[in-house]
Amino acid sequence: MQQQTPVIVMKEITKTYYVGGEEVKALDRATMSVDEGEFVSVIGPSGSGKSTLMNIIGCLDMADSGEYVLDGQDIRRYSEKQLARIRNRKIGFVFQNFNLLSKMTAEGNVELPLIYQGVSLGERKERVRLALERVGLADRSGHKPTELSGGQQQRVAVARALVTNPAILLADEPTGNLDSKTGADIMRLFHEIHGAGNTIVLITHDESIAGQAQRCIRIMDGRVEEAE
Repeated sequence: MQQQTPVIVMKEITKTYYVGGEEVKALDRATMSVDEGEFVSVIGPSGSGKSTLMNIIGCLDMADSGEYVLDGQDIRRYSEKQLARIRNRKIGFVFQNFNLLSKMTAEGNVELPLIYQGVSLGERKERVRLALERVGLADRSGHKPTELSGGQQQRVAVARALVTNPAILLADEPTGNLDSKTGADIMRLFHEIHGAGNTIVLITHDESIAGQAQRCIRIMDGRVEEAE
């Protein structure tokens, strides 16, 4: 069997915040790894350290100590400007509240990360078309977020995350703002994306959502462990 390449390697990651003079260890020597092509869920209650873990995986925040290697790159060595470039090229983000720009069409929202990358107009249009097709929204490309349902908005967000061909898709409570039927549709889409070979890390507080991943990592009081 072919050896899988780890796309995320975290060793002894610690992150401490100070709230009202109190020291809060958001992450306490967290260690985990995710292989290329894996679908992994991270589950924990509110305040468990999930958001901090997501922010560090997504290069939105830096650990106080420990080692983080993303797709072969040691993240500690990079400046903020370099981290922004890594975020744009290596990670596709999907958020609970979609984070779409209301004045732009679905097509415009999906195109945005490619503009930041400096991709040529012709290639941008083709990649946006394919990404929207992939999430089943080719016929809604000219619609603005207010003209789309919650499920359709989340599909646009998924297309935007996929359009850069990222090393990892990072989804933070992607079904949190959706009813159960629409949430199930979005999870089916994630399974399709995973089936096509994409690496997915999905952060959730919902056991039924977490249980759909290949592997489940639990986080509690900043400590990370494999779910039984």
